[in-house]
Amino acid sequence: MLDSKLNYLPNRPIILDNETCVYCGMLLSSESVTKEHVIGRRFVPKGKLNSQWNLIVRACKQCNSKKSDLENDISAISMQADAWGRHSLPDSTLAVEAARKAQNSISRRTKKPIKDSSEKINIKETLAPGVEFTFNFVSPPQIKSDRIYELARMQLMAFFYWITYNNKTKRGGFWLGSLFPLLETIRSDWGNTVHRAFMDAVVSWEPRVIAICADGFFKAIIRRHPNAVRWSWALEWNHKYRTVGFFGETEPTKNIVATFPEMEITTMAQGSNQYVGFRIEKPLADEDDILFYWDNDLD
Repeated sequence: MLDSKLNYLPNRPIILDNETCVYCGMLLSSESVTKEHVIGRRFVPKGKLNSQWNLIVRACKQCNSKKSDLENDISAISMQADAWGRHSLPDSTLAVEAARKAQNSISRRTKKPIKDSSEKINIKETLAPGVEFTFNFVSPPQIKSDRIYELARMQLMAFFYWITYNNKTKRGGFWLGSLFPLLETIRSDWGNTVHRAFMDAVVSWEPRVIAICADGFFKAIIRRHPNAVRWSWALEWNHKYRTVGFFGETEPTKNIVATFPEMEITTMAQGSNQYVGFRIEKPLADEDDILFYWDNDLD
């Protein structure tokens, strides 16, 4: 396994000549093998990966196609502006690429182009005789959670394969245990209680992968628990979406997650069988953002 000196990545790709697919473990053949960029070149705004680090591996055609499909709508939606028309960064390349992808990519939730996939929710509830509430909500295009976690799983598998890669056998390993996604959240809510509890819980764990590239439009970190067979992970896509979690042994993971506070929901109105509630998004100040922090003394 590589040590923690992965925080300084070269300005060039790392290329593996692996004999098995990094995603499914299948032995590759000339008929099944494809070249795979773990950070898809079109997953970040155009040109952001030029002369920057990437992990290039070999994968089977089926896995490569599946990952490409996941990247298509997730990339497009993670570049879109928020409900107030604000992009995650005042970057002209991001704005242009977001508009292009909004025209060409299809939302897997709405089956429509991203530009036509804002979601409207109308809630009408009778809470008592003669008392009726109507709530109308409009949100930017949304990503299906199962697709977020599946893309996260594939990216993490490739990174783990890399850090366990044996140059002699031309094979890497796969983690023991299960993947435990914790939550996904957008930039305006990076300060929520669960996200902050996760950061505080794992910040002292040793980093095994730190990948920050494409001008920060892609970030990944994998940390290893000092004692248990357990790793934490976090991914950030296009300065907007973050997803975090664990992989490894089940019980140690359950124990730590049980210490995290629950999200605070405020009830607006409640009837006999339903209630309407809301939670205010909590932004995260830069000085409090320790998700991708590492101790330079480890170098």
